[in-house]
Amino acid sequence: MSQVAVMVFREALEIVVVAALLLAATRGVPGRWLWAALGAGAGILGASIIAFFAEQLADAMAGSGQDIFQAFILLATAGLVAWTIAWMRSHGREIATQARDTGRRIAAGTAPRYLMATAIGVSILRDGTELAVFLVGAGVAGQQSMASVIAGFAIGIAGGVAVGILLYRGVMAASLGRVFNAVAALLAFLGAGLASQAIGILCGAGWLPSGLDPVWDTEDLLSQGSDLGRFLHTLLGYMSQPSATQLLTYGATLALVLWLGFRRLPPPATSR
Repeated sequence: MSQVAVMVFREALEIVVVAALLLAATRGVPGRWLWAALGAGAGILGASIIAFFAEQLADAMAGSGQDIFQAFILLATAGLVAWTIAWMRSHGREIATQARDTGRRIAAGTAPRYLMATAIGVSILRDGTELAVFLVGAGVAGQQSMASVIAGFAIGIAGGVAVGILLYRGVMAASLGRVFNAVAALLAFLGAGLASQAIGILCGAGWLPSGLDPVWDTEDLLSQGSDLGRFLHTLLGYMSQPSATQLLTYGATLALVLWLGFRRLPPPATSR
């Protein structure tokens, strides 16, 4: 549940930033809520169609080398997490700036109002597609029950909506970067855990050497099957009996994703 909640919150956060800033900048513009609702509906429809076909593909592959398929789905999901953090880091400020500028142009009458629907719809389609791939990957790997997915989804959406309301009201505009940084840090551990789980499956199938296995055994101290162990496993990638290959994968993935998320970016180029 925690894994799903973090990922849903991350994707919802980007959507609500676009929507909240657009709505805040177009206060007083007639029909803005209607255009926002139309855009949201179109984006949700598009993301749902993509999610349907992703699930169909996963069902078609079930039973055909299922363990290997699960491993590659987990690796793809870990790659998606890393790409999401890198993209958010390099384009997050640009997205917020564009949303504000678009809202101001609509309010000034220099841009059509349907542009609001387009901006919100594209944001939901993009982030909804990423979320669909992640949820299908978690489901294929058998990591989440339906109840956990629903609960995590509800928590993530509720958190995103709460941030959007605060942003719309102008309460937390200055601290938005800190929220993104905190989510990026959680996602880095989540991605590292997914990658190490995938490598564990490949080692078990004989595709990769395990090395020293296990490096340590903390099952008696904190069982991976306990409530706390499962929570730490899904959110931070905790392993009670990791192999050396899994640990190397976890460390390398965590270092790479943290670098992608927190590296110093060059200042934007200024036009002369």
